[in-house]
Amino acid sequence: MISELQDEDSKLGSPLTAEFYPPLSTEIFPHDASRNLPDNPLMSEIAEFLKRMDALRVEKNLTDRALSIEITGKPDLIRSIRKRQVLPKGDNLMRLATVLGTTTDYLLGGTEIRSDAVVHDGPLAFKDVPPRADLPVLGTAHGGTVMITGGGDDTEVEQTLFEPTQIIRYITRPRALSDAKDAYAIYVEGESMYPRFGPGEMAVVDPRIPPRIGDDVIVQLSENGDDEIHAILIKRLVRRSASFVELEQFNPPATFRIDANRVKRLHRICPSGDLLGG
Repeated sequence: MISELQDEDSKLGSPLTAEFYPPLSTEIFPHDASRNLPDNPLMSEIAEFLKRMDALRVEKNLTDRALSIEITGKPDLIRSIRKRQVLPKGDNLMRLATVLGTTTDYLLGGTEIRSDAVVHDGPLAFKDVPPRADLPVLGTAHGGTVMITGGGDDTEVEQTLFEPTQIIRYITRPRALSDAKDAYAIYVEGESMYPRFGPGEMAVVDPRIPPRIGDDVIVQLSENGDDEIHAILIKRLVRRSASFVELEQFNPPATFRIDANRVKRLHRICPSGDLLGG
C-alpha cells in the first residue's frame, strides 16, 4: 500500500513527506487580511494628488526643493507633504497650482482639465494679455518680540525684520494691480496674526489704497525719526490719531499703541476679493 502511494506521489513530482508552503503574496496585504482593513479614501486622494503634482513638476523640470522655494521661499513644503501625507491648503495650494500652470481642482482630482486658461470652442480667449511676473516679494525675517509700553501695561509684540531693497523673487501680478507701480508682497513671519495669517503665507500690498479701521495692515517702523525702515508689524488697525496708531494682534491676543512718530508708512494688506477684481 505504501509503495503504491509513493508511486502515485512520484507521478505528482513531489515527495509525500514534503511540507506545503503557500506562494508568497506580492501585494502589501494578502487578500484575506485586506478585507478587514477600513477604507481610507483620503490616502487615495493624496496618492492621486502626488501623482498629478509630480507629473507637472517633472514637465517644469523642478525638484521638490525648487518647487517648495517657488511656493513659499523655503525648501521644505513638498518634503513635508510627502512625509506627513497631508494635502496643502489655502494660499500654499493656490500658489502650487499657479507655479505648475494648472488649477487647484485638477491637483485635487476634481477635474481632468489641467488648465482653464483658454476657451478653445469660442471666439473669445481668456488671458488675452499675458500675465506679468513682475510683482516683487520683498525680504523679511522673524524679528522676535519687543515689549511695547503704553497705558501702564507692557505688551509683548511680535515684529518682523524688513529688507525693502532685497527682492526674493517676482510673482505674477494680479490684474487688479496692473497699474499699481509700488505694489509689493511679503512672506508672513511668525504666528502673531494666526489664524488670519500663518507663517509662510503671502500678503500683498497696494499702497494706493489708504487703510481703514478694521483692515489688516503692514506698519513700517523707524527709529529715532530717521528714514530707514528697521522693522515692520503685521497687525490689524484699531484706531489712528495724530499722536498714535492703535493695533491688534491675535496670538497672543493684545491691543497696543505705537507712537505716530515711529510710523513711517502704514499700508493696507489687500483682501483676496480685491485681488480677484479688476
